[in-house]
Amino acid sequence: MLENSYLVWEGASLIDASPIFLVLTGFVYPTPNRRTGRLLQSWILQQEFLPTYAAKQGFDTGICGTCTLKMSQTGSCYVQLGYLNNIYRKYIAGTYPKFGAKEIGIIERYRYPIRIGSYGDPTAVPFDVWEPIILASNKWTGYSHFWSHCDERWKKYLMASVQTSSEAKQAQHQGWRTFRIIAPDAPLSNNEILCRNAEDDRTRCEDCFLCDGSSSKPNIADRVHGLNWKVSNFVKYVNQH
Repeated sequence: MLENSYLVWEGASLIDASPIFLVLTGFVYPTPNRRTGRLLQSWILQQEFLPTYAAKQGFDTGICGTCTLKMSQTGSCYVQLGYLNNIYRKYIAGTYPKFGAKEIGIIERYRYPIRIGSYGDPTAVPFDVWEPIILASNKWTGYSHFWSHCDERWKKYLMASVQTSSEAKQAQHQGWRTFRIIAPDAPLSNNEILCRNAEDDRTRCEDCFLCDGSSSKPNIADRVHGLNWKVSNFVKYVNQH
């Protein structure tokens, strides 16, 4: 019987060697995330800390690296952490079935699209864990803030997640396509287009897939979104840089 969620991997983070784990959700019940639509979601969490606690205390380096959006830094990460606490509790209780070849086959048969890193940086998990899932899916979106230090093979699948024009130029110079979060009234760079959902909220990731790593597609910018106080924190940050 197909389950909705699976434990894919657990081990040492490639960012700081702390114990982390990866869970895939959405096989049966689609995500409520209206922006993405029906993509499998992937969650990378610390093994030793409740997500809300880890984020508040800055114990999330193993999954988020030095991302400037973290709650312990600018406090502008758009992810709602309460839901992640439920995933963590199920992991601690040992109720997730293990992901394996059977589930890879299901993804390949039905071509489930996947969001690589719904929370947590995908590059914290070994590339060889991810690639069979990505290839089976054949459709994905994904981003990394750790682009300057990660396995070069990730350029095929991930966008470099950046917050400033200078960061974007640096990442592009290194061969990455970029995804830049911008303030609500900020202009686009010459080589960027606006996220299609920002232009028309009826367009979802499952309709688009522009954010799929290296290709001839343009770089993407998206207006900051989320709770008002997080948006305000982000605007303050970019105005200082």
